[in-house]
Amino acid sequence: MSEHSFQASSVKSRRVEYIDLLRGWAVLVMIETHVMNATLANEIFESDFFRWIKFANGLVAPSFLFASGLAYAVTTRRKLSDYLSFGPALYKQIRRLLFVVMIGYLLHIPKFNFRQIITETTELSWQIFFQADVLQCIGVSLLLIQLLLLLFRTERRLYVAVTGLAMLIPFVTPFIWGIDFREILPLPLAGYMNGIHFPQFPGFPLFPWMAFLFAGAAFGFFYLKAKDESGNPGSKYDENVMMKRVLWIAPMMIAASILIEPFAAKIYPSYNYGLSSPSFFFLRLGIVMIFCAGLYFYEKNVRVSPKSIITLVGRESLIVYTLHLFLIYGNFGPFSFSTIVNHTFGYPEALLTTAILVGMMILVALWWNSVRKREMHVRQRIQWTVAAGIVLVFFFGPEV
Repeated sequence: MSEHSFQASSVKSRRVEYIDLLRGWAVLVMIETHVMNATLANEIFESDFFRWIKFANGLVAPSFLFASGLAYAVTTRRKLSDYLSFGPALYKQIRRLLFVVMIGYLLHIPKFNFRQIITETTELSWQIFFQADVLQCIGVSLLLIQLLLLLFRTERRLYVAVTGLAMLIPFVTPFIWGIDFREILPLPLAGYMNGIHFPQFPGFPLFPWMAFLFAGAAFGFFYLKAKDESGNPGSKYDENVMMKRVLWIAPMMIAASILIEPFAAKIYPSYNYGLSSPSFFFLRLGIVMIFCAGLYFYEKNVRVSPKSIITLVGRESLIVYTLHLFLIYGNFGPFSFSTIVNHTFGYPEALLTTAILVGMMILVALWWNSVRKREMHVRQRIQWTVAAGIVLVFFFGPEV
């Protein structure tokens, strides 16, 4: 099959539900993760039981990034010709990704008040502001994929490069984490390289986190290729066969990650298992791939309702992610949830808070989904109203 015909046989226009399932579950568990991190009493963090919770919660970000790459590969195939010709679709995509990066920075703005930013912001606050978080990582990683597409010109060459980078980046990461990039690069760029200045909350620098997104994009390409093969007469390879292979390849990856750990710890001059280890990366990637394949077979065999709350949250993940962080960590004048609670909750209170917040975010997702279905002028009116409100509060709102 030629490159042209391979690209032309694009997937159906309907969404691939297992991707939204993966992203939806990741966002919902992310809410629980942030609630617990902001509210649980400090002594709970030291318990053995919480270490298991922390490990499980630590799979949320890899899943979210993996799903973002997977969604990119699946949803943009039909637009590849537009992207290569520098058409309006490419410029729209770049604007959308830059908007995601901007939202990431807004979530970490030192003070949501113009005068206070000018007069009260400390150097440490600016350092935290410029430390890349998950939205910046997603936006910049996808921009890099767009750049690679323009460089390599075909889908096949693009994903050969992306696959190679996904495998290479984890092994380079320990070296990257041994360098203080603030001495080399401007602070806004240094924050994308590593998190050595914030070991407790290192954010999501490109190394190693963009490798999860690249791996998801490569996974999406091989899924599409398998899906195309299923339409060829006599072919024994299809997406079911691919996913079954994932279910034995991923455990092998997990086993290999455990075996290489003792050697990796000795090879690298600067090494931190939880932050920069290639073995920890492949352990989590293997688990995420198993989870992804499991959701595929669930969607294939059980079917997902068109009204599924999980897929709805997955489709509206950006607004759910943004708003729940504002509610947990935002400083709204006299009210700041995380400051008021101040790590005094036990598990019952944290779980109840999680349930309430999840319910609120589902309602928001339902509302925003209905807005997106309205006529263009109605959507734009709502969006401009929200944007104007944010600008007015920033420049003229009360000090916080």
